[in-house]
Amino acid sequence: MLATFDLGLEDLSVSPDGLNVIVVGANGFALRFSTEDINDEIELNSGDEDDLADVDWHPRGETALIVGDTGTMLRYATSDHSVTHVAGSTAFFLGQSLSAVAWDAAGGWAYVGTPDGSIVRYRENANGNGEFFTLNDTKSSAILDIACLKKMHSHCVFATESDGMGIIDADHQVSWLSGSTGTTWRAVICPHPARDRCYGAGQGSTVGVVELDPMVASDSYVLVKQVNIGAEFTGFHIGTEDTILIQTAPFGWVDWNVIEGADSLGYAYPWLYNHDAGKSDPMIAHERLIGGWATTDETGFGVTSFGRIVEYAPPPKSIDEKLVSSLAGILVIIAVPGSVLGLLFMMSPKMQKRYKKWSDSRRERRMEKRKARRPEKKKEKPTGRRR
Repeated sequence: MLATFDLGLEDLSVSPDGLNVIVVGANGFALRFSTEDINDEIELNSGDEDDLADVDWHPRGETALIVGDTGTMLRYATSDHSVTHVAGSTAFFLGQSLSAVAWDAAGGWAYVGTPDGSIVRYRENANGNGEFFTLNDTKSSAILDIACLKKMHSHCVFATESDGMGIIDADHQVSWLSGSTGTTWRAVICPHPARDRCYGAGQGSTVGVVELDPMVASDSYVLVKQVNIGAEFTGFHIGTEDTILIQTAPFGWVDWNVIEGADSLGYAYPWLYNHDAGKSDPMIAHERLIGGWATTDETGFGVTSFGRIVEYAPPPKSIDEKLVSSLAGILVIIAVPGSVLGLLFMMSPKMQKRYKKWSDSRRERRMEKRKARRPEKKKEKPTGRRR
């Protein structure tokens, strides 16, 4: 755990090289820790007691921006772990609360969202002063999240409380995405630069698949898919090159394969249900996930608002080696440092069937990728069809 009391964490951001995480939250709390050794941590003294809402690393990984209440906009530097107020931000925002921040792919501009629906672009000029410009064509609903596709000259997508999702093009022009209205979008992610696609986490366990038009941002649109999970989607983190993990409230995850489904828009697999987490540790079941990161195809970490770090991983072979081999996605949760809290999924026939389908599908995709890398050989008659 990061502390023995409730930290009130709101957000985290993983550095571009995947080696460091910054978490931010209530009363100006900010902390940086290593993904390789979670005990390697440094509390960042912001000198500010305002609640912090969001954080994003610069693409070069040398600095990060942090935003929060009453116009708080901070800059973290890895060189000396200093946290300073962004030059000019106090005078520009005049106490206006800030709710979201994201750097564009080039790191030339950062976009800052507010609870009143406005979005501001920011950069530091050659003199070390901040430049701030308010974007046109925004609306009045709170900006809840912003994400940018990490691809040069690409777009950024933002989520709002009641106005749908919008898009910002390379010229900082705002357009509104058709198909996204009527839903509260809590989070957005643009996980894979090779695909012109982002995703929104919406109310009622809704996934919004944002089809980006790389040439004309205003021609981008959203296709909505519902997932019958009995929980609300609250956020994302990247799993593999083909997957993202969707965080749920109450505490849980859904594995979203971005290329599966009859429509190739994605397919959801159960990853961790809240009631199963509660059987291992009742405290975890009532905590809120704020983010996480993957370490391999089947392992990774999550962080709760309380400050607990949990690790997901396949169960030990000692449980049942035969069962483990067929149910690779079954999870255990680890309290850092190191104590196993228990197997989180009940071994029901229904869950076994669903996880075997997930495991077989992932294994088959890996085989197809390996074949694609080999020199072309004489074609053979297929021996079966894909399930």
